[in-house]
Amino acid sequence: MKWKLVILLINSFIFNTIYCQNNCNFYIPTSQNVVNGESIPAGSIICIEPGLRSYLLIQNVQGTHELPIIIINHNGRSILDTDHFYGIKFSGCNHVRLTGSGNDNDFYGIKINKVLNGAGISIDDMSSDIEVDRIEVANTLIGGIYAKTDPSCTNFQSTRDKFTMYNIKIHDCYLHDIGDEGFYVGSSKFTGQYLANCDTTVFPHVIEGVEIYNNLIERTGWDGLQVSSAVKDCFIYNNTIRFDSQKETTYQMSGILIGGGSTCDCYNNTIIDGKGDGIDVFGSFSMNIYNNLVVRAGKSFQPNDPAQSKHGIFIGNTPDQSVATIRLIHNTIVSPKTTGIRFFNNNTINNLIVNNIIVDPGALIDLNEKAYFDHNLGLSQYVYADNFLAEGLTTVKFVEHTTGNFDLKPDSPAVNRARESDVLFDINDAPRPHNQLPDIGAYECQDTYASVSGLEGENTDELLLVPNPATDKLKILIRDKDLKIDHIIIHSSLGNTFIINKNQIIQMDQGVMELNIEMLPQGPYLIEVPKGQQSILRKFIKIK
Repeated sequence: MKWKLVILLINSFIFNTIYCQNNCNFYIPTSQNVVNGESIPAGSIICIEPGLRSYLLIQNVQGTHELPIIIINHNGRSILDTDHFYGIKFSGCNHVRLTGSGNDNDFYGIKINKVLNGAGISIDDMSSDIEVDRIEVANTLIGGIYAKTDPSCTNFQSTRDKFTMYNIKIHDCYLHDIGDEGFYVGSSKFTGQYLANCDTTVFPHVIEGVEIYNNLIERTGWDGLQVSSAVKDCFIYNNTIRFDSQKETTYQMSGILIGGGSTCDCYNNTIIDGKGDGIDVFGSFSMNIYNNLVVRAGKSFQPNDPAQSKHGIFIGNTPDQSVATIRLIHNTIVSPKTTGIRFFNNNTINNLIVNNIIVDPGALIDLNEKAYFDHNLGLSQYVYADNFLAEGLTTVKFVEHTTGNFDLKPDSPAVNRARESDVLFDINDAPRPHNQLPDIGAYECQDTYASVSGLEGENTDELLLVPNPATDKLKILIRDKDLKIDHIIIHSSLGNTFIINKNQIIQMDQGVMELNIEMLPQGPYLIEVPKGQQSILRKFIKIK
């Protein structure tokens, strides 16, 4: 079973930056809107010159598996601002990587600042084997990033019997203020698409190979991240989604949606303060949904109308009525509007709902215990065990739920209480189990003495970063009064290390410090606070 997709990266971002600066084979000036790849050989480096430009059409660029073509920003940030129907479009392309890693000063080296009449990025016209990374997409009329080719009355070449899309990889991007879906990958018409103009029903293509990871998605009109028709090797992980479904459009309201025809593993995602369900699952066959943190799903959607229900995780019927097996393991679901888990697909077998934390569901008064787990399954269809259910957040003993830290204190009743499972890491990629048995929920408490008999007092290893994501200032809250900090180490995803000495730390109050991170490039970071022979580690994201 594939519980985690392991990726080996050998400083690839740094390599591409250096390689681009010295080995650009082709240049795209700011005045050029179309790149025609018919004369561009496989393995080429295409450099985008910095500055403001309009849309960019990447057409017929053909790399190979061994020699992909890299399109990269060069000597600065490239910014697109357009009233066109897309910011960047791939048309008839294969084995191409579009990356914003060409400038060490900007994590998102390519920014689509505005698309007045369309989507940010479109992977279209039977393109396949495309990688997109380190792009910022904002202020689009419709979607943020599309990856699909819809059949039409004038083009039936993208139907399922004629075309398969392969290997769509989108990672380390920042999408915000998006009109419709943040990500729209694969057709949602898996069971057939009716074309009224020619009175014909066709079956759209499927995708084999989808990886969507390390993305930050904020303020989408519709679903934050939607994947459909992804029939094989689909992984959605390490994404942070905030404030999804702001338009409150029916059937378009979720943080993550796994649509018809998809078989995806969905793990280590954080979904906060959306108006929709946290995670919707309508996929087929065997799917693993684990280590996800879902906070206040749907809480702000028509809060005075309990009939407008929203759930932490919703499992619905597959559009083609195929059989599914759903494994919901080690998720933490906090304060959903209605229920924690609503499971309404009885065409499933061998379902597993174990080791989840579900706390403060909104429908508790009306549904009682069903507010935690509401379902239509027969007893032989599922195992439901070792879940931690609580009416109030303080019962769980989160580290600091008021500021968004849902890790566990060492004396939490969820620590060392889970049944053994195949999940060998937690939402922070820390090892699971730690000490004795695994912990319930998405987090595995890494305290040395977690749940050791006789432990008293607070977790002295707690370290909290606020706000997260952060722009210019980052506060560090440490509860260990005896911890003496001489320096703090910040690690970037590029492999760079920043050491902040004691005299650079602004001491605000006892146990509360502030760092100036204004000069750091945008992107994800790991902060390290040395403590004796060990270190305290926490993730944060720098945004502008």
